[in-house]
Amino acid sequence: MDVLSTLGINWKLFLAQLVNFSIVLFIFWKWVVKPLGATLTKRTEKIEQGLKNAEFTELEKKKFEEWKQQEMKKVRGEADHILRTTTDTANKIKQDTIVDAQKQAVKILEQSKSSIESEKAQMIREVKQEIATLVVAASEKILRGKLDSKKDHELINESMKGIK
Repeated sequence: MDVLSTLGINWKLFLAQLVNFSIVLFIFWKWVVKPLGATLTKRTEKIEQGLKNAEFTELEKKKFEEWKQQEMKKVRGEADHILRTTTDTANKIKQDTIVDAQKQAVKILEQSKSSIESEKAQMIREVKQEIATLVVAASEKILRGKLDSKKDHELINESMKGIK
């Protein structure tokens, strides 16, 4: 104990201060350091979990973007197919309509020709009847008035005027 006395240390006081320091250290450790450490550990865990969630969210976002791009390609392909099909169908309908219209035009033309031919034949029959009637009338006039050649010429001219 001489060494402590030469250094000017009172060993009783030193021991009391050591016990006091131990009590203060124990209290500080129990109520300050441990709760603070637990709080810091929890906060660290929350931060790490947040980073993991952010990475997971980023990964899910990339997957979703890839899926969205694939779906958009698929939808565009289907839309193009539908558009091509619709255009082809419209063109086919257009061609069919044109062919039908041409057939109907030919049919109407043939009907018109047939109608014109029958009307022409009817008119020719009527004209023949009219000519026959005129010839009979002219013959009748000639036979009644057959007195001289001058009278014949007058009757022929008169009959011809009626035909024109």
